[in-house]
Amino acid sequence: MDGIKIYRGVNQIGGIVTEIRKGDHRILIDFGASLPGTDKAESTDDELVNKVFSDRDVKTDAVLFTHYHGDHVGLKNRIPADIPLYAGSTAIEIMRLIAVGVDFVKIKNGKENEIEMPVINRIKPYWRLGTYRDFSGIKVMPLVCDHSALDAYMFVIELNGKRILYTGDFRAHGIPGHSTFEKMITQRVGKTDILVTEGTMVSRIAESAYNPIRTEAQLKQKAMEIFSSHRENVVLVSSTNIDSVMSFYNAVPEGMAFVCDPYQARIMKIAIEARHKYFPGDYRYRENINIICSDDNEYCMRDLKAFKVPGTDRHPFVMARWEPINEKGFVMLARPDRNPAVKPGKFKSLVDKMNDPFIVYSMWGGYLKGGKAEDLAVVSFMDGHMGAGHMELLHTSGHAYVEDLARLMDMTEPGMIIPMHTESVEDFAKAEAFGKFISRIETKNVGEVYEI
Repeated sequence: MDGIKIYRGVNQIGGIVTEIRKGDHRILIDFGASLPGTDKAESTDDELVNKVFSDRDVKTDAVLFTHYHGDHVGLKNRIPADIPLYAGSTAIEIMRLIAVGVDFVKIKNGKENEIEMPVINRIKPYWRLGTYRDFSGIKVMPLVCDHSALDAYMFVIELNGKRILYTGDFRAHGIPGHSTFEKMITQRVGKTDILVTEGTMVSRIAESAYNPIRTEAQLKQKAMEIFSSHRENVVLVSSTNIDSVMSFYNAVPEGMAFVCDPYQARIMKIAIEARHKYFPGDYRYRENINIICSDDNEYCMRDLKAFKVPGTDRHPFVMARWEPINEKGFVMLARPDRNPAVKPGKFKSLVDKMNDPFIVYSMWGGYLKGGKAEDLAVVSFMDGHMGAGHMELLHTSGHAYVEDLARLMDMTEPGMIIPMHTESVEDFAKAEAFGKFISRIETKNVGEVYEI
């Protein structure tokens, strides 16, 4: 039966797998693990894998990954080895960097059969953007889009004479989104027959309404004000939330130091090299990036130490020297310690030695104590720093606001709208902001086919 089948992600954020099928051929979009704190997963990861690959009469021509977040790629090791895999070239580079640390821990714990690098090395980069590739009658055109993950993708799909836009996770308020979203949709997409769209923020309307920080530009401006008022600034942000990392880096006042660890610095290097031609104001080397090395051993930054800014003799990565950094003040990217009960990590140890650290919390509020997906590592890191005057929540969503979903509908005029990646498909189907398009929203249960 030709059409679209969502194996998981109708009433669930994350853990996504979608099938586009024609005859006895199909492609899959994403193959993600369920997010921590998912209320009622539509299936376990094992059940999902069995359902997706139980039909021996269908050939999977490819798996296309929209981006590198675990809820979209987390089950990539469970994909049969003969199926071609695709992702953005920069996303592949970031996945490799992440896998270095992940695989080290797995090998250390005797789980060599679960390492990720061999699978990542199978992933091929997307073909030329804005052009189609035909997978047994399923034509796919990848389009790079704005998301909290760098190098994320939407897909325009042509099947049986129908034009489908599959959004994946996206937004319109990041560093690239505010200037590229509308242009991309009008010039590259246009009118569609079917819109398959994420709806994360539909169930978080109240949450976003009370957040004054709506865009990355506003986040950067507020960060500048905070950093100018404190000498010891500590930012808790996902290292792969690249736009926000660069916003914080660009918000450091002149004369203050920017500090991070080698992993975070390598992420920044990948991001700057990927985007500096397109967004030079935000994706460029400014102040030196001071790198925390355990036991002051420069070996941890050997590759970074040798790097020069192209066309110059400048080395932007230097080892952190705490005495001069403390004297002039600093902004330090931090990461929560994953085993705080065993041994305090380097960031927690540094924060505990500071006189009066100000914590900028730039992650989803659901990870905090009492939150929907309370993260013990985050809770431990924030312990003692939640009082007024010692921390501030400064975060903007990685997902499209409801008004941007409505704008997307206006620009594409779809005849059918299929919501996914949302906690409540019922709320999506009756959202007043969607106006005339409410009657075009169709919902089915997990595993049912939208026939085309």
